[in-house]
Amino acid sequence: MDRPSGTAPASAIARMAAWLVALLWLAALAPAHAQGLPDWQNLHVNDFAGLLAPEDAQALDGALAALREQTGIEGTVVTLPDRARHGGTDGLEPFATRLFNHWGVGDAARNDGFMVLVLAQDREARIELGRGYENDADILAQDIMRNTMLPAFRDGRMSQGIREGTQAVIDLIARPVAAGQPLAMPRRSLMDRILPFLFGAAGLAILGAAARQTWRRNRCPRCGRRGLETQVAPLETPLPEGGHMVSQDNVTRRCPACGWSETRQRLRPQTVWYGPTGTVLRSEPTPGYRSAARGSSGFGGGSSRGGGASGRW
Repeated sequence: MDRPSGTAPASAIARMAAWLVALLWLAALAPAHAQGLPDWQNLHVNDFAGLLAPEDAQALDGALAALREQTGIEGTVVTLPDRARHGGTDGLEPFATRLFNHWGVGDAARNDGFMVLVLAQDREARIELGRGYENDADILAQDIMRNTMLPAFRDGRMSQGIREGTQAVIDLIARPVAAGQPLAMPRRSLMDRILPFLFGAAGLAILGAAARQTWRRNRCPRCGRRGLETQVAPLETPLPEGGHMVSQDNVTRRCPACGWSETRQRLRPQTVWYGPTGTVLRSEPTPGYRSAARGSSGFGGGSSRGGGASGRW
């Protein structure tokens, strides 16, 4: 029987419908991927959402700069209006981990960096820790989130909550870890005490593998023995008006077995000017550090496995 004039075949209609559905689906996905992750503008405080009072932003910048200068641990504070515009529709935790790894927060060998992330319109916050932290740090981060940051956010004290929460991470997690001291853990329920043991084996296996790899690389080029010692000292450049400037470190590797040694200069992410009495006058990003660092990040190339704590208010 002849098909009536002007009537399209059913298969053609089905194909057109399938193409229309596919185009609509792609259009729906486009906004999530239209914007990439934001680039950092400051190594310590990136208040893109404008949540911080000027005095709190200055206090945080000073505290994080001092932490980095004294311990080598990199911490950063980030506020954003929301995560959807940066491709974060898959959730807070995956987005925070991607942003952390994209910037490369923390030393690449120790992975001891941290990020305090606050999303104003999403009403979400995250303390993201580098993969070098153990499970106890996650528990302590959750305590800081629950008892310091979220109560302030719920009261509308956003700037205060960010400042006090970040300072708590510095004082209770970063500095004790840098000093090799045990973390002062909060009181925990029985379940809180059991959970770290359930996941501890996997974490220990990962840390053990990283330690073995580092041990194998730590070999003297002269005698072949392992156990090279590494010392890092600031390279001070005198200033005409007195005081000094530090933009590089002298990194010395020495073999205690045969006496071999090697010293190289390494750029610091921040150049710091000191007065004649040793007081910090100012600090600025070191020119050329971005290209010398791993990848395109101005941080140390660290990464996170997704550890830390989240909160919503």
